Amino acid sequence: MFEIVKQHLKDIIEIADECPEKYQVKCFEILLDSLAKGTTVVPTSQPAPSSETIPGLSGTASSFFSRNGITQEQWTSIFHFDGNECSVIVRDLKEKTTAPMQIKLALLLGVKNLFETGVATVLKDELINMCKQYAAYDRSNFAAHMKKQKNLFLQKGTNWELTRPGQSKASEVIKELAQ
Repeated sequence: MFEIVKQHLKDIIEIADECPEKYQVKCFEILLDSLAKGTTVVPTSQPAPSSETIPGLSGTASSFFSRNGITQEQWTSIFHFDGNECSVIVRDLKEKTTAPMQIKLALLLGVKNLFETGVATVLKDELINMCKQYAAYDRSNFAAHMKKQKNLFLQKGTNWELTRPGQSKASEVIKELAQ
């Protein structure tokens, strides 16, 4: 039994991480209990469709906002989306030092690319340019800042992709900056 739980623990954690924060622990407990007992969890109803229909918004981006409880008012204070292109428009990152600013920008860029392509990629050159715009570019420590965040970013060549925990952290950042 423990081997089965061990094999599926990462999947359970990923599924629980997709839930809104206040439900993550309960979701984890239900899934782990279900796996341990050898039962199957069947949803009793379909999730409510998103009340927002945004022309040109990928299903992945729409799902990201719904899953993380991010309102249109919140994300439109951080991003400008015209149906084709998305831009990060936040002024204040609410950070004083370059490392946390760079990480927040990387998370926001991942979501920006989720808007445009449906994949939460962070392009190195795009991140460097954005860090320069926000006076957060530290050439000598740029790579080190990203390497320290392996739980948030998965390296793909010279670029990165947001992990599930990275997407969860990005949603927290969006909510924080939207206040």
